[in-house]
Amino acid sequence: MLVGRNVVVRTVREADLDGLYDLIADVRTIGDHWPLTIGSESGWIKQFRENGWWTDDFGRMLVTDRGGKRLGYVNYYRASHSYPGLEIGYRIFRPEERGKGIMSEAVGLFVAYLFSAKQFERIQALAHPDNVGSRRVLERCGFSFEGILRRAHFDRGIYTDLAMYSILRGEAKPLAALLASVDG
Repeated sequence: MLVGRNVVVRTVREADLDGLYDLIADVRTIGDHWPLTIGSESGWIKQFRENGWWTDDFGRMLVTDRGGKRLGYVNYYRASHSYPGLEIGYRIFRPEERGKGIMSEAVGLFVAYLFSAKQFERIQALAHPDNVGSRRVLERCGFSFEGILRRAHFDRGIYTDLAMYSILRGEAKPLAALLASVDG
């Protein structure tokens, strides 16, 4: 469990499943830049029961406040089959929770953890070019803008560009610097 100053980033527990699918699948709250994909709840639960959403190629952690309120999630997956590296994604569930620094802290903790626990030199992330909030999260966490992937993503009936960001191991803050003190 990654305990920050304001958020906790942890693996998903069986007890978290109640109501979590509804938070993830509600297209009314995803915002303008999150893909409109809805998987089946039974497949979603089956995958959790098989591996807890934590494998070498994919991992999802829940983001909560220090009191346990579910705020969002972060995840990683293999960026490419042709080179070693990870890509991350993240989402705040409720629009009223956005813009408060929650995801900047969660992504910072998550990236620091991934570099501490896994043998990768690079982590990348993609954001819609118009998604100012998501791009700001990446920049606050030390990611560098690399360029635009033209018409790389199909969503809502059209192809859109994606902004590519990355961070290298030596550019990330150390995990110990981001964790809250045990007595704090």
